[in-house]
Amino acid sequence: MAKVEVRMTKRSITLEPALEELAGHLTPSQRVMLAKKFFRWSKQLYVSVHILRSDSQPRPRPALRPVPRRRLAMN
Repeated sequence: MAKVEVRMTKRSITLEPALEELAGHLTPSQRVMLAKKFFRWSKQLYVSVHILRSDSQPRPRPALRPVPRRRLAMN
């Protein structure tokens, strides 16, 4: 059997400074756990924004329903 030569290339990854401060010293598996946590948090933030926006808007006045013709004839 012939040996298969595998070349490892080191990639340079540039993160935003704030993210580099948080994740710069983490291992890859720790970064995955952090990414999952941030993803979960972001979904919670979007839901909370939706709730807060809907609560801050005034409630619409109830619309008048059209009266059926049969009931109009009774008046």
